[in-house]
Amino acid sequence: MHQPLPAPLLPDACNAGTAIRAYILVNAVVLLLALAAGPRPEQWWGPLLQGVAVAEPAAAIWLSFMCLSRRSWRRLGTLWRLAVGIVAGAASGWLAQALVGSVLILGEGGGLPDWRSALVGAALATVFLHYLGLRAQALTPATVQARLDELQARIRPHFLFNALNAASALVREQPQQAEQVLDDLAELFRATVSRPGTLSTVAEEVDLARRYLGIEAVRFGDRMQVHWAVEPGLEGLRIPALTLQPLVENAVRHGVESCAGPCLIDVWVTPRAGMLEIGVVNDYVPREGQSGNGTRVALSNITQRLRLLYDITADLRHGRVDGLDPARYRVRIRLPL
Repeated sequence: MHQPLPAPLLPDACNAGTAIRAYILVNAVVLLLALAAGPRPEQWWGPLLQGVAVAEPAAAIWLSFMCLSRRSWRRLGTLWRLAVGIVAGAASGWLAQALVGSVLILGEGGGLPDWRSALVGAALATVFLHYLGLRAQALTPATVQARLDELQARIRPHFLFNALNAASALVREQPQQAEQVLDDLAELFRATVSRPGTLSTVAEEVDLARRYLGIEAVRFGDRMQVHWAVEPGLEGLRIPALTLQPLVENAVRHGVESCAGPCLIDVWVTPRAGMLEIGVVNDYVPREGQSGNGTRVALSNITQRLRLLYDITADLRHGRVDGLDPARYRVRIRLPL
C-alpha cells in the first residue's frame, strides 16, 4: 500500500544537504564580518580565523542538537519549533565561544563576548530557519507530489504490446498461464498509474519486479535467468514507489534483448554501510552505434525522484563492470535507512 509523502518538518538537520547549507551560510557571514574590519589582509585575516574558530563548532553543536532531538521538537507547533531552533542557535554560539575561549588564547579584546556570540548564533539560526521555511514552501507536499506524479507518469512499461501478444498466444494452449500474465500486467499498470502516494515498501517493490520478470519470462523463456538476493528483515522499509521495477526492465531491454544466448540478471536488496542498497547487474552485448538513450532517460527519471525525496543523501550510480566476460552492466541505488 502506497504511503503519502510526509509534510516537511523543519529543519531536517540530519540531512547532509541541510548541514552543508548551514555551513555555507555560517562561513559566508563570518567572511563578510571579517572583511568589514578593513580592506588589507592583515586587517581581516585575524578576525576571520577567530570567527571560523567559533562559528564552525557552533554550527556543529546546533546541527547535532537539532538532529538528535528531532523526535521531541517535531511534535511541537511551527512557532515553538522556530523558537527551539533560535534558542538552540543562541546556546550553540555561547557554548562554542566558551569552549574555544578556554582552549585558545585570543588576546586582549580578541573574540566576541559571550552575549554577542549568543546573539550572532540566534540571528544566524533565524536566517537559516527562514531560508528552510522558504525552501519548504517550494517543496510542499502538493508541489513535490505534482512533480513526482509527472515523473512517475513517464514510467510506462514498453512491453505492453509484447505482453498482450504473449498472453493471446497462451489463451488456447495454456489458459491459466495467460491469466497469470494478464493479472501481472494489470498489477504493473495499477502501480504505474496510481496516484495515492509516493512511498512503497521493499516487499511491494520486489513483488512488482517479480511480476514484471514473470511476464518477460513468457517471451524469453530460458534465455532470461534471474538470481535474487533480498536480505531478510527489510520487507517493511519505506522506499520510493517504482524504484526497482524500472531497473529490472532496463536490464531486460538492454541486456536480455541484446543477448543471443542465456542472459543472467542479478538483483539484490541489502543494507550496506548504514544505507539501503538496491542493485541490478545484467549481462549485455555492446552494440556499435547504441546510444543508450533509453537507459539514460529511465535512470535520469529515478535520479530526479530521489533528489526530490532525499536531497543529496540518496545516490544512483550505473556503468559497465570492468574486467568481466561476458560484459555486465550494473545499476546501484543507495538510500538512507
